[in-house]
Amino acid sequence: MKNTVTRLSEGIWQVGAADPDCTRFHGYYIHRGTTYNAYLVRGENGKFTLIDTVRDSKASELIGNIAQITPLSQIEAIIVNHTEPDHSGALPVVLQNCSPRIYATAAAAKLLKSQYGIENAISVKAGQTETIGGREFTFYPTPMVHWPDNMVTYLAKDKLLFSNDAFGQHYAANALLDVDADYTVALAEARHYFANIVMPFRAQAKNAVDAALSLSPKTVAPSHGVVWTKHLPDIVKLYKELCDKPSASVCTLAFDSMWGGCAEEAANKEKELREQFKEVHVFDLRKDHISDVIDALSISAHLCLGSPTHYLHPTARIATLLAEIETLKPPFTTFSLFGTFGWGGGAVKCMKEKLEAFGYTAQ
Repeated sequence: MKNTVTRLSEGIWQVGAADPDCTRFHGYYIHRGTTYNAYLVRGENGKFTLIDTVRDSKASELIGNIAQITPLSQIEAIIVNHTEPDHSGALPVVLQNCSPRIYATAAAAKLLKSQYGIENAISVKAGQTETIGGREFTFYPTPMVHWPDNMVTYLAKDKLLFSNDAFGQHYAANALLDVDADYTVALAEARHYFANIVMPFRAQAKNAVDAALSLSPKTVAPSHGVVWTKHLPDIVKLYKELCDKPSASVCTLAFDSMWGGCAEEAANKEKELREQFKEVHVFDLRKDHISDVIDALSISAHLCLGSPTHYLHPTARIATLLAEIETLKPPFTTFSLFGTFGWGGGAVKCMKEKLEAFGYTAQ
C-alpha cells in the first residue's frame, strides 16, 4: 500500500501501516504481505477518535500518519476493537502523546490492564452507543472472532462498519479500497485468512456476519487488507459459504514423500479422486506450505492424506498438518489414507487413529 493515509469519507481516514515484506503471521505463511489498518475519525467538535492502532514495530508510522491530519493531542477517544498486539501494540506510544478516553469490551479492558497496565478503559456492552465529538459510535461484541475480546464499531450516519479482523485479509495492496485493488486477490486472501485464523470459530463468525448484515452497512473497514465497498456482497457471500457446510464435490489431496514412493502413489490417487470429485486440490508438502493445505480444506468435504512411515509414524510435515487440523477444525467430514510399506506401514495406522479421534470418518 503506497500511501498509508487514505480518506474514506468526510472526516474519516485510514492511518495505519503497511507491511508488504511480512511472510509469516500466527506462524502460518502469507503470500502478499499485510496491513495494520487504523482509522481516525474527526468529530463535529474538531477533535478526533482513533479506532485501533498497529503493531509496535510500526508505531512511528502510525504517529507520522496521524500527524499529517492532526496533532496527537487532539485525540479525545480511542476505540479498541481487539487487543491482539498487531492492533494494540502501538497503543502505549500513542498514549504518550494524548490522554483520551478508551472504549473496549469488558474482556478487552482486562487484557489492556494485563498487557499494558491500562486501568481506565471504559467497558461497553452490546448495542451501546456513545456520542464522541458529536458522532455516534455503536459497539457490538463479536467474541471468538477470533479472540474473546473482539468487537466491531458502527457509525450509523456513515453506514460504516469497523470490523477489525472480520472480513480482513493479509494483502498489502497498492490501494485501500476494493474498487482500486484487485478484489479477486482480496477475496482469495480473505479465504486464506479465514481458514488459518477464524475457521475454528465458524459458528461465531456466522453470527457476526448476520449481525453485520442487520446493520446494512455500505462500507466495511477491516483491520487488515482492503476496505469493502462495491464488492461488499462478494466478501459477505464468501463468509457465508465458509461458515456453511463445504461442497461435496471438493476434496484435498496432501502428501509427503521420502524416496518418491508416496509421490508416485499420490499421482495414482489424484486420478481416482478426479473421477469422484469435481474439484481436487493437490499439495506436495515437500514444497507446498501447510497453510495452503488448510486454505483448501476450508472448502473441502474430503481429505486424502499420504505419508511414508518414519520410525513407525508419519513424517514431521504430516504430523504438523495433523496438529493444524486438530487446532483449526476444517469442515471436511471423511478421509482416505495411503502410504508406503516401509517400517510396516505404521504411518497409515497413526494417521487413521488421529483423524478419527478428531471426529472425522474413514472412507
